[in-house]
Amino acid sequence: MLELNKEATVAERITQINGTSFGNWCWTRPPNGRVLNELSELNNIVSSITLSDKPDPWKCTLDPSGTYTTKSMAHLINSLKLGGNALNTTIPRNNLLPQKVFIFIWRAFQKKIPVRYELDKRGIDLDSILCPLCEREIESVEHSLVLCPKSALIWKHVLDWWAQDISIISNLNDAIINNQAFALNKHGSSLWQVTKWITCYIIWKHRNLKVFSKKVWSLASILSEIQTQSYSWISKRLRKKKSIMWHQWLINPSFFVADPPHRVGIG
Repeated sequence: MLELNKEATVAERITQINGTSFGNWCWTRPPNGRVLNELSELNNIVSSITLSDKPDPWKCTLDPSGTYTTKSMAHLINSLKLGGNALNTTIPRNNLLPQKVFIFIWRAFQKKIPVRYELDKRGIDLDSILCPLCEREIESVEHSLVLCPKSALIWKHVLDWWAQDISIISNLNDAIINNQAFALNKHGSSLWQVTKWITCYIIWKHRNLKVFSKKVWSLASILSEIQTQSYSWISKRLRKKKSIMWHQWLINPSFFVADPPHRVGIG
């Protein structure tokens, strides 16, 4: 049986002579039988060890540098929980929006917001997993934010406001990733993305008000909030010359997508 001082460091347990390492073993009884073969294999391993004067470190195999990082751990967790497809799709940040909206959008895309279907998958006992708004379909993330008849009606009015065809928002990926309406114009794409993400954010906000506070879903108030909130956040974050008047934004926001990025001012 091998007995070692538990307080000893690796350097104290191994002796180097002429570049070859030997173990400092302390036996309670001499090894014999098949243990000798195991000891021989151990000595071969030890002999190839090269020690340095540096303190014994821990090495993390998740990162090529050998250093532990939260990013490498997050990547491992995501790869195990979400699979490869989610990791291959990057959600671009939009500096026109506050961090809380981006975090919500990221969680929604990863199907991590607490819709009833996801809660049920995690073993949470619910009276129903039907959508609390339409009460007809199972409440998944995509259903809640895009496909529910009440959510779809909001999207129809938002798309009418932007003078866009309703067919460009048919699933969760369209609502979060695709910007095909203004694919050739970076400025317009950014403004449209702001509107889409705020629409998702406010739909979820009013869904929660209905579930937890029993507040009535008002189409007019939601559309007004989407228009006001998008204008407010854009007006605080866009840079440079020229301004967008509030009444212009309210009537036809797509009018501004051909212009270069500029500061939005309240008219």
